[in-house]
Amino acid sequence: MMKSSLTRPSCARPSLRSSIRPRAAVETRARKVSPLEKGGTLKGDKALGKDASNAKVVMKPGQRFNDPRFVNGTWDIAQFANADGETNWDAVIDAEVVRRRWLEVSPEPISDTTPVTFDLSEIPTSVWVRRFHLPEAELINGRATMVGFTVALLVDLVFHVRLVDQLTSPLGQIATLGTVLFCLFVRSDKDLDVYKELSDEATFYDKQWQATWEGKTRPSETEQ
Repeated sequence: MMKSSLTRPSCARPSLRSSIRPRAAVETRARKVSPLEKGGTLKGDKALGKDASNAKVVMKPGQRFNDPRFVNGTWDIAQFANADGETNWDAVIDAEVVRRRWLEVSPEPISDTTPVTFDLSEIPTSVWVRRFHLPEAELINGRATMVGFTVALLVDLVFHVRLVDQLTSPLGQIATLGTVLFCLFVRSDKDLDVYKELSDEATFYDKQWQATWEGKTRPSETEQ
């Protein structure tokens, strides 16, 4: 005896994927973070330049910045001492980054009774160089070395001037000095933009002064 197979009509349900239209992505430009806000150029929990600005700032409305290490408007350096008695200047920078992050979120007025006397110049220069400059400087020095030796080999092939002669010649010494100075003052493309902005600021007031005399006779011109 054969069983009759019953077939049910398949009811196709409307697909949810077809009814959902993708939304256009909204392009947002975030503000560039300064090196001090980032806390340095290195990455990782164990690296010295970790991003302390990402620390969660928990505050209540109207609450002022409070850190037991920040005493009378400055950081108590004695509380940042390591087990060997040496000051952990990286921890000082991290704490200052968090404080500035706090003030950025919740600005506080400064009174004459409790002035902020802490200055970044109190931190040794060697700490700033090791934390902010060396990571990028090593990368730039490596690139400059590769480019320099490539150019030296091309000069040797074309003009038959040996590498030792290039380095000992006055022109070669000037080129070496220029390369070292360039690596010291230009760590990335952003530094070129900074120098351009400084140049514009240096001549900004002079341009304004010259613009005020357009179409007018200057006293110095009438005296001549």
